[in-house]
Amino acid sequence: MKAKARKSMTGAAAVITALAVLAGCGAPKTDSGQTNTYVAPEETNGVVNGTNLEGLPIAAEPITLTVGVSASSSSFQGAWEDLDWIKQLQEVSGITLEFRVYNSDEDKNLMFTSRDYPDISFNVGTDKQIQNAALGGDIYQLDELIQTYAPNWSSFLSENDYARKVVTLSDGHIYSLPIVRDEPSNGGLRDQWLIQTTWLNELNLDIPQTTDEFYETLKAFKEHAGEGSIPKDVIPYYIYGITNNVGGALDVINSFGVEVAGERYLSTVDNNGKVVFNFANEDIKEPLLYLRKLFQEGLIPGECLTDDWDTYITKTRSTPAVVGSYHSYQNPDVTNESITAMGPLDSGNGKSPLIRSQTNHVLRNHFTIYKNCKYPEAAMRLANLIADPDWSIQAMYGMYGDTYLQKNEDGSIVMLPYEADAQGADSAPMNRVPFLLTSDMFEKFSYAEGSAQKQRDDAIKNQYDGYIIPTSNLYPNVIFSTEQTDRLAELSTDINDYINTTLSTWMLEGGIEEGWDAYIEQLNKLGLEEYISILQEALDTFNAN
Repeated sequence: MKAKARKSMTGAAAVITALAVLAGCGAPKTDSGQTNTYVAPEETNGVVNGTNLEGLPIAAEPITLTVGVSASSSSFQGAWEDLDWIKQLQEVSGITLEFRVYNSDEDKNLMFTSRDYPDISFNVGTDKQIQNAALGGDIYQLDELIQTYAPNWSSFLSENDYARKVVTLSDGHIYSLPIVRDEPSNGGLRDQWLIQTTWLNELNLDIPQTTDEFYETLKAFKEHAGEGSIPKDVIPYYIYGITNNVGGALDVINSFGVEVAGERYLSTVDNNGKVVFNFANEDIKEPLLYLRKLFQEGLIPGECLTDDWDTYITKTRSTPAVVGSYHSYQNPDVTNESITAMGPLDSGNGKSPLIRSQTNHVLRNHFTIYKNCKYPEAAMRLANLIADPDWSIQAMYGMYGDTYLQKNEDGSIVMLPYEADAQGADSAPMNRVPFLLTSDMFEKFSYAEGSAQKQRDDAIKNQYDGYIIPTSNLYPNVIFSTEQTDRLAELSTDINDYINTTLSTWMLEGGIEEGWDAYIEQLNKLGLEEYISILQEALDTFNAN
């Protein structure tokens, strides 16, 4: 294992060396000869390279920037140039934005392999693509640009150690800006644990508080199938597999006091900074035995272990309801009258029950400046403008006015009720631009009454506050080297397939206690030790930045 670690470190050093010596690729150079570092032009009367150093407009003369963007999605249906937010951004900045839309991963791959780049991009490029482009001198090193032209970002990164680490590559430099959405109702929780309160009321049952009470409730749902609003084909409890991050049974395991996040390779970090691979942790045997009992008694259907996502959604969102309890990011009943959030459940083993949060509040690669950009100063000032609180909140939730958001004289902001699909059709790009939304901004932000986001925010405050796994114990959004990425991909295929196959067998046939030692032995044969060592090495590099 030590030899593997030395090899990885050597690879990282090679990347740094190559960045220093690869010259002549078309990007600006410093005196040291390194490509893609920024050298400031001369200033004349507060103007640098057609860019005003302060105030608005940003452009001292007409400037056009080509912007690479991802295609529309379920949360964003509009043409970029038609969005009100984009129109106003261009108007106040004096910068014309011409969009190149990449409709697929293949289109994005072609952009990087052909090196036919726009001037800048929003949310285009994987870690590996950005690292390779940095190595090839195809994108600007942003450190100096941020310090000189982006005080919003400079201040945030200097004060937020985690975010700075997220965007810093192994050579110690920044090549992309992130999107920051430190919003409790978004990243502060993964799934809500939902239950049909209509059925509880009909059976004169309370919302379960313990794993034993949950078991008895599921039994009652099954025993009373066909009575009242409980259908004959009732599914008491439905999950999307065991280990899936969305809809899976991970919060059952968390209820037994075991930290299982479901992100970043099913790993968490202990209080000593060491990686813990959750599904090799003997503590999960207790919750797995509990789940086995639910499967054995028909309270969870066996087909949920193989059902696809569309099936999961169809069953959990059916009208009338057929599923008694399940996990979901949003509660489809914003009134909480028929479905409400519950849990986590007390297992009675003496450990505090837990619920999962996420590590997606800082995501890199949302703003990149490419080597052919003639106006990097204007581009960086544009990113700084987007990071302004007013521009950022409107990017996510729509423009101020009488449709989406109302800003009051005291600085508070109120979300107004609106049709969900209208926002992405004509107003805001949402989470596809490098906005900066810090947690303190939501202290004066009110969600629209009757909105799913309001319901989720209430669930966090009323049900989950105090039980959420601390962010410090979640495996962070590290940057893996190309070598690490490739090797993790190789190892994870066999390891994850084996875990899911074994858990499915245990759920349907039993054998957890008898098969545990053989299970761990096989995981080690599949390279679990190396797998964890790569995660630890990347984590140590992340923390050293």
